[in-house]
Amino acid sequence: MMKLFFAIMMTTFTAGVVFGEVGLWVTAVSATILFLLWFVMRHALVRIPEMAVGVVYHAESQRFLRFLPPGHHWMMPFVEKLAEPISTAPATLQGFSKGIQASGGILLNITWSLSYSLNPLRIAPEKAAKLARTLPRKTAVLATRHLDNIFQHIIGDLAITELTQPGAHKRLERQVRQQAAARLAPLGFEVSLVMIGAIELPTPVQTALEAAQERRLHAENEAFALAQLQRVVSQFSESDMQRLMELERIHHLGQNGVTLLYSAGYEAQSAPPLRRRTSPFTQPFVIPAQ
Repeated sequence: MMKLFFAIMMTTFTAGVVFGEVGLWVTAVSATILFLLWFVMRHALVRIPEMAVGVVYHAESQRFLRFLPPGHHWMMPFVEKLAEPISTAPATLQGFSKGIQASGGILLNITWSLSYSLNPLRIAPEKAAKLARTLPRKTAVLATRHLDNIFQHIIGDLAITELTQPGAHKRLERQVRQQAAARLAPLGFEVSLVMIGAIELPTPVQTALEAAQERRLHAENEAFALAQLQRVVSQFSESDMQRLMELERIHHLGQNGVTLLYSAGYEAQSAPPLRRRTSPFTQPFVIPAQ
């Protein structure tokens, strides 16, 4: 500003020497007009860039006055002061909520992310003064505190088994996003997405859940095998069933150490009778006791 004032004085002095008194006055008036225009452009007319909202304070008392949307705006020089604008560009906050208590007193740790944008113009007038100072500096703190409360409110009514059911992750994300959008909207937040990462369980609980899952899979495999066996057996004929019963009887006798004699011409009882002949190959066959 001092350089501009000095340049105007030198221009005025030069015009007075060259053109006389008339030139001096013309140059002085022109310089004054240019200076006023520069002053107005510098202090009275401000421009708020896109994806931002301006914050205006009283120059002397530092009292909050108003928000300014993007564009050009007039201000009162030396009375109003423009602070650093608040960005309204989309942003993502990474968070970690520790010690969230589920039903039954089990503590969980949850990794999450929140996608949002700020819109201070939606803030209620009674909250504008406080949030005008909070949003530029403590956006992450404000959002994290509310997300912690939302997780505690939702998960506090859920058992661990409910959190591990198929689809529980997506349902939890949807509930958290709905509540986050409702809670943060009065604070100038426009929530677009909530994503939940890992849900960490205490080690003993995680071990117990893995063991239960293993038992469940084992039971499902056994049930499937039994169903397959029943399907196959249901296709057996009466003669097939008699053969199976004979094999079961022989197996039972063998478990008790009974010696059984088999001939080369032995067939199941359901087969047509054959002439029995003495064969040198007939020899005792012993099924040892198990």
